[in-house]
Amino acid sequence: MSQQAGTAAEQGLVSVVIPAYNVAEHIGEAIASVRAQNCPQLEIIVVDDGSKDGSAELVEREHPDVRLFRKENGGAASARNLGMREVRGEYVAFLDADDVWLPGKLEVQIAYLRARPQVGLVCSGFSHWEADADGHFPDPQARYPEPPGMAVDSLRSGWIYHKLLLDNFVWTSTVLMRRSLIEKIGYYDESLRLGQDYEYWLRAARDTEIHRLAGIMALYRKHRGSATVRGADVNYAARVVAGAVERWGLASPNGESITQEAFRERLSRIHFMMGYGHYQRGNASTALREFLACAKLRPAHVKSWAYVLLAGARSLTRSADR
Repeated sequence: MSQQAGTAAEQGLVSVVIPAYNVAEHIGEAIASVRAQNCPQLEIIVVDDGSKDGSAELVEREHPDVRLFRKENGGAASARNLGMREVRGEYVAFLDADDVWLPGKLEVQIAYLRARPQVGLVCSGFSHWEADADGHFPDPQARYPEPPGMAVDSLRSGWIYHKLLLDNFVWTSTVLMRRSLIEKIGYYDESLRLGQDYEYWLRAARDTEIHRLAGIMALYRKHRGSATVRGADVNYAARVVAGAVERWGLASPNGESITQEAFRERLSRIHFMMGYGHYQRGNASTALREFLACAKLRPAHVKSWAYVLLAGARSLTRSADR
């Protein structure tokens, strides 16, 4: 790696990197959930990615001990990379500014990594966090009053590269990783506006065992402004998965592998789901492109061809109306 992350790692210190873009409404809760962790050695790094809603000013005013960095808007990958270059801790965690951790997350994960030197990254289960009828998000601790345990999701732990090809079950806001792993594998790919976390975990899975704890340790806030809700015209997930297989193949470093058929089915499913999302949003031309990609991978998949016809007809109708 051409640039080393920050200065020499401080043993026991946990660095939390929070990218922020127009999240003034939510970032205070995210920071509060970090402070609620039973972790005496902690630094919080917020990277404001060109917000226009006063997010950076709010952090500066209400959380003066947070290490705040400002940059022009460049996406989550560039924001996380800036934060990762500034970390000082032995361990690095990530939290999206509109999500929250549950109490006990860091304590459990730090203990887990300390007991297992062969594991470079640990993640956990998570749950969606939705507003009630009045638009208020319910108290997380009321829903999850018990602290998370150390039970392991054995099917999603170990040398999991081949399993990640079929399902991205490493969610960024649950991750705690050793800084030494960052120094081996580098930073996020900034050319990916979405899916950069998926590519990063696939890359990490080539270098280390990754373990997933079964407990719910973080909540993903569902709201209209999130990137996954907005979607994208480029199928970044397909690009990431296909690129990984082209570079590393279908097998994990320990030899466990998926079949070519399973990979093609996975890739076709990615195209179909993106096509369906765009079809529902009325983006017929993008939907048609994705359904065609799916049908080429699985020619016998009748549903794909049906949607090719539907999206094609809708696209032609809209072109005629212009």
